[in-house]
Amino acid sequence: MGEEDKIHLDTIFNEIDKLDHLIRVEHAHFPAYSIGTNGYVNESAIGASDMLDMYSTFSYIARHYKKMRKFESAQWENMTQLNLAKAQVLTGKDVKSMERVNLKLFGEDDLISRLALVNQLHQYTCNTPQSPQLFLYAFYVNYLVHELKAHALVEWAWLLLRKFGQGGSVEEEQASREAYKRTEGTLPKIKELMSLADRSVWRCDPWKHEAGVTYEEVTRLLQGYVENEVDLNDDGTCRRDCGYYKSARNEGCFDSEFCSEQPKCSGGVHDCRFVESNMQICQAEKNSSRRYEFIEYQSGLVHGNQKPCGTRNSAKSWNRWLFVECSYCLCLCDDQSARSDRYFNLRPVIADVENNRVVTGLRFVKSRRIFHLQVQEGQLLPLGVINETTLQWKPLDAYSISDKDVTEHADYHTLSYEKRALDLGDLKADNSAVVTGLRFRVVGAHLQLEAQFSALEFESGKLIDPKRTSQWTSLGASQHREKLPLKDAQVSSKSPELSIPYPSDNQYIEFTNTGFVEDAAQTTVPFIDIQDVVSEPAVPLSGIGIYYKGLEGYGGFLAPRITTYDFTPYVHLPTWESMHSKDAH
Repeated sequence: MGEEDKIHLDTIFNEIDKLDHLIRVEHAHFPAYSIGTNGYVNESAIGASDMLDMYSTFSYIARHYKKMRKFESAQWENMTQLNLAKAQVLTGKDVKSMERVNLKLFGEDDLISRLALVNQLHQYTCNTPQSPQLFLYAFYVNYLVHELKAHALVEWAWLLLRKFGQGGSVEEEQASREAYKRTEGTLPKIKELMSLADRSVWRCDPWKHEAGVTYEEVTRLLQGYVENEVDLNDDGTCRRDCGYYKSARNEGCFDSEFCSEQPKCSGGVHDCRFVESNMQICQAEKNSSRRYEFIEYQSGLVHGNQKPCGTRNSAKSWNRWLFVECSYCLCLCDDQSARSDRYFNLRPVIADVENNRVVTGLRFVKSRRIFHLQVQEGQLLPLGVINETTLQWKPLDAYSISDKDVTEHADYHTLSYEKRALDLGDLKADNSAVVTGLRFRVVGAHLQLEAQFSALEFESGKLIDPKRTSQWTSLGASQHREKLPLKDAQVSSKSPELSIPYPSDNQYIEFTNTGFVEDAAQTTVPFIDIQDVVSEPAVPLSGIGIYYKGLEGYGGFLAPRITTYDFTPYVHLPTWESMHSKDAH
């Protein structure tokens, strides 16, 4: 072996070791596991079969490379090494396989652009803790390291064959290396695509929804409620129809009718309607968040899901005098009782900026009937690295609405029929700042997220005087936002397919009841997705937000979303030219 050739081969080995370390440590949760056998991605999705083929190619090249390094370091007997070397230069299988990968990614198919620019990467990332941009970068590193391994196998093979006098001509050896010129220009292209790729991280629906584990509910905000019109006015008359009672209250219980058989609505009664005069009502168990399981009308119409019933009551309209009917109405009850979880924390949640910690993730938590947006924090190090040993979910500022010195509007917001809107959208900064805190505020009747951004010096990883320079950013005015409608929805967790994210810009959504026919209007939707939204590896964030995901006809979910810091300007990976340069030797 020539000394110069051996130095060149060692250079390639060193670069491969560095990239393998990058994959193993900095990208420990590599995207390969999100494709194929674990069911995260439908294999009929755009590019899925091609991606599976590529990972298969990477796998057998990695096996060949590992075997070669074992031979090279352990000095195996010559014939075994020669056989492997001859296989490399005669068949060129690894080289040709990587050439096919290159053509698929960067050639006429240009799969890498199609995946990045039409947001197909979300099919591979919404179940993994990576943004499409980080997925793209990690995938490219994986591609590059296997190009290097195939290159190293050929270089090693010619080197070994020459040692035993079996090398080819200069032209033959040069021809086998020409393939590696195909990688010229791939890094600039990846950096361009990374700059355009989505940097958001969000969570797909789990395969199985589980209350308290994957989602929580606002309970008994607006709920289907049967009441006779005689009890909806203070003079005990039946002169009007159900539709008149857009906003009323329960004023009594006339003649101990059905009203005496059910818990009274102690809050507002809204949006009443008449359905039929005669009904059977299946009341829910006392420990349930529902009032009714279903309502069955004389005609056979059913509101809700009919099933065996423990407590069944009749409600039948009656006539007062001869021509005046006192009708049973189907209304919505807004009852702020001890069984209604409808509160949102308004206290600021700030990372420990004095110890150079920044926000790295989000999740919703319901504690003592109050919804909190909890932050994951970690210490920021030079070049955007997060000290993984410092990662923690910042402890909740847990309190109860009944605690001393806790006040509405200052500490928490109460949802009601009049104030149940939440603004959707993302708050983002450029690369000069990162997220260090958040809070909810109330704008008119709307709940709205705010983010605190703090300036940083990227090279040193230091926040710049965060106590003085940090700034709060909001989504802006609410009155010109468009309402995202939820009408006659079924219970969120009954959706037969995964929820789809809806556009969030300039939108808002109102918490409301499920449909009367679908669920007897007993459940508040949307639900709150409580899955962790983090990036792995952890990175600083340049944005946070709240969005809605759902499926037509179902209540859907509200969920947090994070935007990872843009590392595109700082991506530097080895090129073939650098490894063939004199400096590399």
